[in-house]
Amino acid sequence: MNDRDRPAQAEDPRQRLVAAAIDQIEKHGVGQATVRRIAAAAEVNIAAVNYYFRSKEALLAAALEGTIRHMLADSEEFLARMPDDPEDALSGLLGYYLEGSLRYPNVGRAHLHDAFHADDYTGAFPTLFAPVMVRLRDLVRAAVPGLEERAAARRVVAALSAVFFPAFFSGLYAGLNALGSPADRLAYVRELARQTLAPSAPPPRSRPPKRG
Repeated sequence: MNDRDRPAQAEDPRQRLVAAAIDQIEKHGVGQATVRRIAAAAEVNIAAVNYYFRSKEALLAAALEGTIRHMLADSEEFLARMPDDPEDALSGLLGYYLEGSLRYPNVGRAHLHDAFHADDYTGAFPTLFAPVMVRLRDLVRAAVPGLEERAAARRVVAALSAVFFPAFFSGLYAGLNALGSPADRLAYVRELARQTLAPSAPPPRSRPPKRG
């Protein structure tokens, strides 16, 4: 997530509740984002949550879906550039995901809460992000002559995993100090983009049978 993923503070109580919910998720985690905390941050009465959303769960869902919609719109801008400049657009997209996930880790974890805890991938984020991955696979395949669809899919899996895993589990790699600065992270995503768009290896040549 990036700065655009946080809805701007507004006078409308509904929008203030959404913005406050996102802030509380990031500060305390989705499990500790209570109605009392959200209402206090939004400077509204607790009853406003039920009035506008009927339940805390509906408010949290609306807040998280708003961040997804922003992310999808930003992703589209990068994907639209890939046919003209694949490496620059892909490194930009991967950098956007990496920086956003590092900046707002609890919002990212909230999107995947059910996937982590219940192996449930039917939520909003997995459902809405799936077409982005398919489109990225097709764009990678189009950018690399001779690359088969499944090979392109494997490259997308590798690239996205290389971005999201270090973001969600940054402490695991802290001792390496590999991604500690913006320059390090820029070099990292550029290398990922180059690897993802590397020329397709030709199939191995069959050897002639040995003569007895």
